[in-house]
Amino acid sequence: MTIAPRDVVPQESDREYLLELWKQCLVEMIADVEETKRRWQDASQTVRAESLAAVADARAAFSEALIKLEHATEERLGKLRQMIDQKNGARIRRYEERRVIYESELVMHEGSSYQALKDTGRAPPDDEHWICVAAGGIDGRSPRIRGTYTSAASYRQLDIVAVGGSSFLAKLDDPGPCPGDGWQLIASAGRQGKPGIRGERGPRGPNIEAWKVDPESYCLTPVLQGGEEGPTINLRLFFEQYHRECGP
Repeated sequence: MTIAPRDVVPQESDREYLLELWKQCLVEMIADVEETKRRWQDASQTVRAESLAAVADARAAFSEALIKLEHATEERLGKLRQMIDQKNGARIRRYEERRVIYESELVMHEGSSYQALKDTGRAPPDDEHWICVAAGGIDGRSPRIRGTYTSAASYRQLDIVAVGGSSFLAKLDDPGPCPGDGWQLIASAGRQGKPGIRGERGPRGPNIEAWKVDPESYCLTPVLQGGEEGPTINLRLFFEQYHRECGP
């Protein structure tokens, strides 16, 4: 039996009903899709959170296991070192931070030697954990020859200066005027020797017609024949030496 096209076309009175029915169907389908999408997102977030928590737990467990392994390894190595030291005698090592030092180990730290009184992680010196076997010394100092003494210079212990033909050694830093309580005489000037053989007379030098005096600088300059000036003589050192020898 053949159905005529006019038989499948909805009547005018049924079109609005069918249209409203299709609208309801579409609304329900869309709602189902949104609900499915929401459930999927919730499930995805839950899985992601559980995965991150599992990864964090695994990392923490791995770190804890690694720390335990390091401690166990260090402890066994320490016991092995003790056995070797007991057999061959203790050896001294340079102190290393972040390393456990075991009882009776010898280390060097900042120029001194220490022996551990117990297993420790503290750095020497520490009276509770270490005993000093050999303390570090101080740098040696040798005498220094400083030439002729002058009050304007600064002197330290063991400096050697010359004053009036004698030699003095500084007893301490900043020893004060020389000679004085801060200096030790190490070589005094000898007696004047016998006159030697008189030499030949030398050529006559230029005549000094006058002297140019500068009181402020304690300088004395000869004025030669013709107005030419000779070499300037600084007399300050002589006055200072005179005052030192005369005393206050």
